[in-house]
Amino acid sequence: MVAENAPEFSRPVAVDTLTEPKVFAIEASADERQALARRLGVLSVGRLIADLEVTRQIGSIVHLEGRFEADITQACVVTLVPLHAHIAAAVDRRYGPAEALAETDSEVIPFDDDAIPDPMIGGVIDMGEAVSEQLALEMDPFPRAEGAEFAGYSCGPEAPPEAASPFSALESLFKKPK
Repeated sequence: MVAENAPEFSRPVAVDTLTEPKVFAIEASADERQALARRLGVLSVGRLIADLEVTRQIGSIVHLEGRFEADITQACVVTLVPLHAHIAAAVDRRYGPAEALAETDSEVIPFDDDAIPDPMIGGVIDMGEAVSEQLALEMDPFPRAEGAEFAGYSCGPEAPPEAASPFSALESLFKKPK
């Protein structure tokens, strides 16, 4: 039985006893890709693979890095025509024990703002979820077919030409009738 809020593409790995770097090659199944497409709001995820390495860093910090490739189909935001995209990108995340991150003094953080580790729950990280999240960031948020134009929408009534300038009304007051 799958938990109600379980990630669609989950590849948990226990890292609490990690001493040497570990390399993983992961691939989403057809069911996982279908569920992930629903989550991401795309027409389909045709392929999703990743080559990742998990390494212990300073103390209890764990580093997940590697690359992934995905083939997705999105709908054009103007025409709804299916658009195919190939995404190849890097994954680079750090994890630390949730308890240690929660106890960190907010005024003395030993990390740069961009490098604060994600929480690791129970000595486990989810490589599949990290890849899914990075895929969501890499996708085009407003895919548009070549040549597609969005016409027929307005932000409100168009201003009449004589009201082009706020001074045109004042000008009419000072004009002498002929």
